[in-house]
Order: sequence, then structure tokens, then C-alpha cells
Amino acid sequence: MKKMVVCGCSFAKGIGCKDLNTKPFGTLLSDKLDSQLINLAKGSSSNFSIYLQTKYALEKVNDIDLLIFSTTSYDRTEWFNSENKNEKPNLTNTDVNYHQYPPHGKESYHQILPFFMEDDENYNGSLFTENFMGVIDYVDRFVHGDEDKIGYYERFDTESDKKMKILYDYFFNIFDTRIQRIYDLGIFMLSHTLLDTKSVRHVFLTDDIELQNILPKQNWVDVSWSGLSQEYPDTIPSLHTSEVGHKIVSDRIYDKLIDNNWVKK
Repeated sequence: MKKMVVCGCSFAKGIGCKDLNTKPFGTLLSDKLDSQLINLAKGSSSNFSIYLQTKYALEKVNDIDLLIFSTTSYDRTEWFNSENKNEKPNLTNTDVNYHQYPPHGKESYHQILPFFMEDDENYNGSLFTENFMGVIDYVDRFVHGDEDKIGYYERFDTESDKKMKILYDYFFNIFDTRIQRIYDLGIFMLSHTLLDTKSVRHVFLTDDIELQNILPKQNWVDVSWSGLSQEYPDTIPSLHTSEVGHKIVSDRIYDKLIDNNWVKK
């Protein structure tokens, strides 16, 4: 059976849906295409880590009929946890700490799922890929504030308060999403080139006009996860879009596949 791979952040994983096994756009689309779904997305993924997902898929998954690269926001960062001893020169998706993020980490979502690399002998999960809003929330509540740490943020137990405050201050005093966006556009084009070189059919889900202008028209679908979340908010609530939004995304991708003559009506 042909395989469909989904790479992305929490939206691509289906966060916002009450049932992650049946309602996310990836499941809806793979059912329609009669293909096996491999979802490598993870909550709080950065665009860099979504590139690592894509690279991992190309190296580890055979017979990919379609790969979907769901871009994420530009306010994200990465760093190795303080216990990391890995000094290998090349980073891979096995470095990313899936076991601590939605919907895989303890108390990270109402439905906890296994992740694709759990049995990969090379998995070490020591690389954070974090939304800066998560860092800000953590520092305001548990470093600057006096709240007791809760399960969702147990992943930061290895990190000193000083380190988390440095990240906090870096965001407010140095980090600029306009600069990060240019870096991420490079990541998108690197991913596109890798997929093209391997002759893997692929589409990027993005509302970035510049990326849409750079990519061939067949390789992008206009999707704004933030817009869908505002128009069709989930009721969990997780600040994501509901099953309605996922149905819309699935239909848009399917229409693109038809326009590309990659599938027949």
C-alpha cells in the first residue's frame, strides 16, 4: 500500500480534534486516498524540526505517494536539554523530544498517542522545539510567579530557571519574527528541493504569500491554521481549529491533488 506522510506541528497532528485517530485532516485524506497514514507531526514543532521530519521520512519510509509539509508560525526555537550528551555532527528527527509534547507526553492532551519513532533505536529525544509562548507562560507562572509546576511542563524539569529566563529575555530583546521568517523560507525551499530530488509528490500548507510565489503552484495549498482556529474554534478548548477546520483542509488538499492530476475524481 502507498503511504501518505504528514509533517508539521500540533495542527498537523490534529490537536483540537476530540478523536485524534479519526478526525484530523491527515486521517480523512488518507482514508479517501486509500493510503497508509504516517503522521510525524508533533506539538510545538518549529519549521526547522518539520524539515527534520521530512528528511527522516525520506530516509526511513518507502513508497511515499504523498508528503504534506504543514508549515508553522515563525515564533519558535530549538535547544538541547541540559542533560544532552550527544555530540554527533548531524541532527535528525530522532533527536527531537516527541515523548514530552502533545499528544505524546504525559498530561499533554486528553488523548495520548504513541509516536512513530518510539521503537527507533536511535531515538534520544533531547532536542526541544518550543513555541516561545510556551517559554513565556512557563517563566511567568513558575519562575517569576509562585505557582507549583504542573505535569504539562515537566519537560522543563531538566532546565535551570536561569536558562529559561535567558530564553525569555532573548525573545523580548533580540528575537525578531521577520528575520526568523527568512530563515524558515530557506528551510521550506531546502525541503522542497529534497522532495523534488527524490521525486516525491508533496504539498506545503501555507498562507505565506512569498512562499506561494516561490513554490510551483502544484506544491502548495492555501491554509491558514490561525484563521481556521478563529472561524471554527475547537471546544476542548486548545486554541486550535475543530473537526470542521480539518475537514476543510482535507478537502482543499484533495482538490489540489485533482488539479495536479495526481488523483482522479
